[in-house]
Amino acid sequence: MSKTGPFAGDSAYTGRPPLAVVTGGSGGIGQTILLALARKGYDTVTLSRNAPPRPDSRTGQIRHIPCDLANADDLARVAGQLVTEGRPVQVLIHCAGVIVPGPVQSMRAEDVQRQIAINLTAPILLTSQLLPLIPRGGHIVFINSLAAVIPLANSAVYVASKAALRSFALALTLETKSVGIAVSSIFPGAVDTPMLRDEMAQGGSVLNFVSPPARPENIAAAVMKALRHPGQERFEPAIDGLFGRLCMMFPKLLRLALPVLTWFGRRGSARACGRPPNQ
Repeated sequence: MSKTGPFAGDSAYTGRPPLAVVTGGSGGIGQTILLALARKGYDTVTLSRNAPPRPDSRTGQIRHIPCDLANADDLARVAGQLVTEGRPVQVLIHCAGVIVPGPVQSMRAEDVQRQIAINLTAPILLTSQLLPLIPRGGHIVFINSLAAVIPLANSAVYVASKAALRSFALALTLETKSVGIAVSSIFPGAVDTPMLRDEMAQGGSVLNFVSPPARPENIAAAVMKALRHPGQERFEPAIDGLFGRLCMMFPKLLRLALPVLTWFGRRGSARACGRPPNQ
C-alpha cells in the first residue's frame, strides 16, 4: 500500500491501525465522522468535554480524552500528552464548532470569545502543536461551514470565525505541501444536528432551510471521500459552494438574492417545524 494512502504512517511501519484525532466527537457531525473512521479501521482519539457513545464490536478503537477546546491551557495539556505518547497522527480532523446567534449590538463578550476560541483559535493551536506528529502522507481536515463564504445576518462572529478558518487552511496548505501533508476543508450548509436545533431556538437564520438540512452521514461521507482524494475544498451541496464563491466575487449578488432566499428559507423552516408556510 502506498505511503500516501489512507493507511500510511502508523500502519506502514508498525503494523498498527492508523491513528485519527477528531475534535468534537461527542455528538452531531463529529460523532458520525468518528464512527465512520473507526469502521474503516482507524484507531481514533476524540478531544471533547463529553465522551462519545461506546462503539460497537465492528469498529476500531475509540478513545476519549476530556478537553475544553475553549481553554488554551487544556489544549496544550492534551497536545503535550499526545506528543509524549509519540504515535503518528495520520489524520487530524477539526470538527468542533459553536454558534450563538444574535445582533451585533447585543453580543455578550463571553459568547464572542467562546465562538472565536472553539471555531478558530482551537484548530490553529492544535494544528500547530500536533504537526510534529503528522507524517508525510498525513492529512488535516477542517469541517468549516458555508457561512465562511455566504454571510448570515445575526451570526456575524460565527461567520467571521469560519471565514478566518478558511484563510488559515489555505495558508497552511502552502506551508505543508513541501512536507507531503495534505490539507482539506469541508463546507457544509445546514446539517440536521442538535447544534442546528439549538441555533434555531436562539433565533438562527431561516436561510438554514433554503434547502433541507443534510444528514450528518452525508458530511461524514464527504470527509471519507476527502481522505481518498486529499487537498481540496469541498462544498456540501456543491451548488451552494458555487453560489458562495460568486457572492464573494460580487457581494451585491447576495443582497439581490436575499429576498428570494429568505422566502425559500421561511417555507423550508415551516416544513421542518410542521407548520403552514405562511406562519
